Amino acid sequence: MVVASHAWGQSASAADHWVDSVYRAMSLDEKIGQLFMIRAHSDLGPKHITGVRNQITKFHVGGLCFFQGTPDRQVRLINEYQALSDIPLLVAMDAEWGPGMRFGESALNFPRQLMLGAVQDNHLIYQLGKAVAQQLRAVGAHVNFAPVVDVNNNPLNPVINDRSFGEDKYNVTAKSYQYMKGMQDHGIMACAKHFPGHGDTDVDSHFDLPVISHARQRLDSIELYPFDVLIDKGVQSMMIAHLQVPALDRDPQTPTTLSRPVVTGLLRDSMGFEGIIFTDALEMKGVTKHHEPGQLELQALLAGNDVLTLPLRIDQAVATLREAYDDGRLTEERLAASVKRILHHKHALGLHRKQRVAPNPDLFSPEAIALKSRLIEDALTVVANEDQLLPIQEVHGVEVASLFIGRSGKTRFQERLDAYAGMKHVAVTQDQLLQRGSSLFPALALKERVIVGLAGMNKYAGRDFGLDPRTLEFLNRLNEKTEVILVIFGSPYALTFFEDFDHVMMAYQDDPMIGDIAAQALFGAIPVRGRLPVTASPRFQYNHGIPLKSLNRLGYAVPERVGMSTDTLDKIRLVVDEMISKRAAPGCQILVAKDGKVVYHAAFGHHTYDRKQPVERDHLYDVASVTKVLATTIALMQLHDRGLFDPKQPLGNYLTDLRGSNKAQLIAADVLAHQAGLKSWIPFYEETVSGSRYNPSPSPEFYKPKSDKQYSIPVANNLYLRRTQIDSMRRTLIDSDLRSRRDYRYSDLGFYFMADIVEQQGEMPLDQYCAHHFYQPLGLTRTGFNPLQRFDKHAVVPTEEDKYFRKQRLQGHVHDSGAAMLGGVGGHAGLFGTAGELAVLMQMLMNEGSYGGRQYLAPETVRMFTDRQPRSSRRGLGFDMKELDQHRQTYTSPEASDKTYGHTGFTGTCVWNDPEHHLVFIFLSNRTYPTMTNNKLNKLEIRERIHTLLYHAMRS
Repeated sequence: MVVASHAWGQSASAADHWVDSVYRAMSLDEKIGQLFMIRAHSDLGPKHITGVRNQITKFHVGGLCFFQGTPDRQVRLINEYQALSDIPLLVAMDAEWGPGMRFGESALNFPRQLMLGAVQDNHLIYQLGKAVAQQLRAVGAHVNFAPVVDVNNNPLNPVINDRSFGEDKYNVTAKSYQYMKGMQDHGIMACAKHFPGHGDTDVDSHFDLPVISHARQRLDSIELYPFDVLIDKGVQSMMIAHLQVPALDRDPQTPTTLSRPVVTGLLRDSMGFEGIIFTDALEMKGVTKHHEPGQLELQALLAGNDVLTLPLRIDQAVATLREAYDDGRLTEERLAASVKRILHHKHALGLHRKQRVAPNPDLFSPEAIALKSRLIEDALTVVANEDQLLPIQEVHGVEVASLFIGRSGKTRFQERLDAYAGMKHVAVTQDQLLQRGSSLFPALALKERVIVGLAGMNKYAGRDFGLDPRTLEFLNRLNEKTEVILVIFGSPYALTFFEDFDHVMMAYQDDPMIGDIAAQALFGAIPVRGRLPVTASPRFQYNHGIPLKSLNRLGYAVPERVGMSTDTLDKIRLVVDEMISKRAAPGCQILVAKDGKVVYHAAFGHHTYDRKQPVERDHLYDVASVTKVLATTIALMQLHDRGLFDPKQPLGNYLTDLRGSNKAQLIAADVLAHQAGLKSWIPFYEETVSGSRYNPSPSPEFYKPKSDKQYSIPVANNLYLRRTQIDSMRRTLIDSDLRSRRDYRYSDLGFYFMADIVEQQGEMPLDQYCAHHFYQPLGLTRTGFNPLQRFDKHAVVPTEEDKYFRKQRLQGHVHDSGAAMLGGVGGHAGLFGTAGELAVLMQMLMNEGSYGGRQYLAPETVRMFTDRQPRSSRRGLGFDMKELDQHRQTYTSPEASDKTYGHTGFTGTCVWNDPEHHLVFIFLSNRTYPTMTNNKLNKLEIRERIHTLLYHAMRS
């Protein structure tokens, strides 16, 4: 006998010696017991557990097949059961899409095989096999009754269906091989099923005996093809189906499980399979319909099966096998062949030694979650895109709604849609749709576009996939009235109902992660390349799929998806806890994106130390000098692309009021790099306050509590500055002295001029220019100046209890006094935003000016402005960079690459791009609350330490 364990790199002599010695020492009852694999659950209570114990001790069973339960209980029971057995038990699970198939929400559910049939990168299927193997070993299993290698070429198949990789034998075979190899390379025995092929039937063998009437030539060319290839590739076990196949065995009442011509004649002799053969469950009606317990187990063994799986009556089965051994129907040779084969495979799996499974298995590892996301990304399939609408580019100025049918309450799919475009959401079950459809329809029909998610379906064609005819009627009517983008979270066979729709994505299953990634795909955060694994209709044929390119929008994933460590990033919380406990800042928002995917996005703490209002991810922060790069500089960059601004030119070329002043010949590039000799800042507000030095107040000469024509510039709540003061500020700025040296000194003053250049050359104020040319087309709804014009103050994080100028809490009015006196819009300060939206701007720069299918800035312009300037160790044009002088303070991680660029903000903010690592880091806080004199954020190096953790996460 050729033994498969030798192929696993084991010593033949060691395995043979153990098998022979064990076999010689076994009693007849023990040998017979090795043939049986019984049912085990971890959720059925004491009576069931006692029954399993009794069968192990009384019948010496060789294996257990675990079904529903929980991972922890299963591990505990396996250790208990293994302790009862002299020869370690072979533990199997029917875990086709991973242990989640049996553990429900207690384990990660990978996509089912039909969805995986759409995947174009088969190496991902190998990785799936590896991940499933790791999970199964963690819960004490040795065998997975997978892959399903049946070619599902019958849409009416009620039992195989979405468990198959599809209708094409080559696709099924290639993916089955990769799944098999991934498991077997990592210590789990794969089991190809259901031999000789259960795909072309409309009967479920759990309830009856299906008949496959194809001729032998057809069986050889399709049904048997995947099994034949997997045998050649070393699959370690097979499972025999309960089928009646006249071309293989003419007896109409003999299922293939009990057929010697099928099991021995075909599988063993003709096809040369030498691994373990499992029967399908012997409790199923497909085999019990015409055969009695006991006799069917004997017949299955004599047919050539090795493991008798899930006998209906084990006591009767054991007794019948003993009788057959005694009367010679079951020979010692036949018994030894199967028992020794089982023992050889146990030895190969390490079961020649007693085993104990470690408790607390992790079935939600970040690596497994990352793999699941990759599988989903690769499987999503666009099947209709008539006018190339997908992926969606325009996210501003289009009236959009989303409708999710199949679940009440906003879904994860809809939540992710919000990350890309504002829209109204409706989520209803089919029953609710039927009740509310007449009221919902008019509002939806008026929208320019409706994104429809369709879920809550089943896989049965005979039941119309669970779709009510009235649901279909509603969707068809809506499709006639407006532009519908349909995403189907269900069977691809259901596409037959949607041939008249112009924009359709097949997402295959109703799963929160699939919904999340499908929403990302609609907006071009990821490419789409899946192809249908089955034929649904004349329009939607096998292998049909319309590829979509990425639009370079930010996607969302777990850190491991981009090679970072979740555990390391989790340490960010420790630094933030220290920040809050030491009152360096009361709260913050943090975002990390790598390779175009947001892998960390969190809000911590509260608006203030009174802990009344927690920070949320959509709350707005005053980003202070980050304004310089994410408003003023990007505007200048675009003006440069338009031929309206050249940083090599002097300021006087653009601003006529500078001519004749000491500012006229300042080169714009020097100003942007902070080496033009300008003072750091001018406290313009000081001449507008009165009172004592220690208790100043806004002077009535300059401020009024109500707005009028003369006093109309809002600097805080109920505080309006006299308009003529802007002219005074301007004159003070122009007349200010220059430093004698032109070395580096950070200055706000140059960006007052830069804002004026944007307004002059762009023909609109800075805030309007940025909103029109960047924020709105990028879909940023919360980024901009003067947020109180659009949002309630409670959505804005306060920056200070101002006791020196405005004498009130600053919340929604810009913290910087100079920008406040300009009406909240300064070239150096005034921008408010969220970490999530600022990341979009930084990713646009990371993409060298491209985002969402639109080129906002020329790549060469991005490179020019973010390149370190001559005579500077840390400055680009407008952008701050990693400090190269080790004797000076740096505001980035010391581990950041030298090409890192971005900016910090006085209020406790920073934005950094590291193009060498494709890494975006956003940190927003209000360290200035309650007073701007609090400098603990810098002293504790909070931002820098968090930034460093990102680099550690890439190495973990």
